[in-house]
Amino acid sequence: MHAEPFEYAQADTVSDAIRLLGEIEDSRLLAGGQALIPLLKQRKVAPATLVDISGIDELHGIEHTDTGVQIGALTTHREITNSDMLADSVPVLPAAISKISGGIQVHNVATIGGNIARAHPAYDYAGALLAAEARIHIAGPDGKQIVPITEFFCGACETCLEESQLVTAVEIDNWNNKRYGGYAKKKEPASGGSVIGIATDLLFEAEDNNRVSAARVAANGFQEHAVRITAAEEALTGRLINSEAIELAADAAGGEIDTNAILDNKKASADYREALLGPYVRRSLNKAIGK
Repeated sequence: MHAEPFEYAQADTVSDAIRLLGEIEDSRLLAGGQALIPLLKQRKVAPATLVDISGIDELHGIEHTDTGVQIGALTTHREITNSDMLADSVPVLPAAISKISGGIQVHNVATIGGNIARAHPAYDYAGALLAAEARIHIAGPDGKQIVPITEFFCGACETCLEESQLVTAVEIDNWNNKRYGGYAKKKEPASGGSVIGIATDLLFEAEDNNRVSAARVAANGFQEHAVRITAAEEALTGRLINSEAIELAADAAGGEIDTNAILDNKKASADYREALLGPYVRRSLNKAIGK
């Protein structure tokens, strides 16, 4: 199937993109196109105009900030997985993004901004960014704002983005001591999306010890949007990271979960997803510490 006919406009700056979205009725942003183009071909969406933002230089790149690291919205999956800066400062992110399906073609074109703006429950960025306590930079007609990741995702394929707004960057704070990150994913065979994906961000009290100062564990593909697995986090915090602590976290994982909110669809039943939670928390933790 082919897309419905549409007009094309190219934005050269963020301000230009905001202006075009406001002026052109029924317009939609085009970045890497990995989420949008299939929807166009299936005619699930049929915008009158696509506004191409792929050439906006200020939306590209990964850089240090005073507090951590900032990732431009047009940074590709490949740039994230290949970044030594991210591997050192927020290892959960490249660990998760390396598990995205689609091969080199997808990883070389698809972007972090387009992925999180789509907000599909089975996408892998959401869990990693939630575990890393990221902040999302947004620009729109009323100016710029920074939104905590907990407020950005609102439901399945829903975000806080309002009309004529776009994601410009993702920001994550540094941790001065040792930090480990891991990701474990049960793939849905047809799409490669997450039946469940568990992202783990472990922060340690000091560079030379193994006592967990803070544990952040998040699941995507599990509910309509990514959620923190707080019972597992509490089981780890303050403990030496070892096999016993990992087993405690895996056993505790389902303790505070709203089972009525677990996704139940043709890809996997709610019971199946719930059964996977503990084992995949265990896998994610073991990946984080290199086992």
